[in-house]
Amino acid sequence: MMLEVKKFYLILHPRPAYLIGSGRVGEKVNFMAASWVTPIAEEPPLVGVAVGVDSYTRELIDFYREFTVNVLPMEKLNSIYYAGTRSGRDEDKTKIVKPVKGEKVQAPAVEDAIGVLECRLYSSVEAQDAIFYVGEVLTARADERVFDERRGWDTARVDIPLHNWGRGFYGLGRFQMAKS
Repeated sequence: MMLEVKKFYLILHPRPAYLIGSGRVGEKVNFMAASWVTPIAEEPPLVGVAVGVDSYTRELIDFYREFTVNVLPMEKLNSIYYAGTRSGRDEDKTKIVKPVKGEKVQAPAVEDAIGVLECRLYSSVEAQDAIFYVGEVLTARADERVFDERRGWDTARVDIPLHNWGRGFYGLGRFQMAKS
């Protein structure tokens, strides 16, 4: 028997947890935790991310028209949790999450990231409570110690956090609680 699901997005969880960098290094910088991120096309290379319409991240992406998608290892779970539970309007997240300027964009990347997509805004779709931003990937970098160009992440060497809505974070089946 199939259960009718009201929160449809729970069917798509757990999902990798990322940090979205927005703003401009030297001006305004913000990081937002996000799991609603997806590749869209290879040519041109496009990635999409859903961002709340009331968020500071949305303001910065709309203004600067760039963003980064940052992959952090499980060891940095507390940084992801911190960025996802505070507003950049109220708190300077760079005290915990260290920014570096991108190579092709001026949006911030995370200093400790093991993977970074640098994106220029390509298009967006407003969907009431969220805006789905489509970014053209200008450059993609990954730590060669834990990433292979043909196979992706070497999960025997690196654990990437998965967010399971309302249930915390998992790393390949191992439950982890972030420290608040």
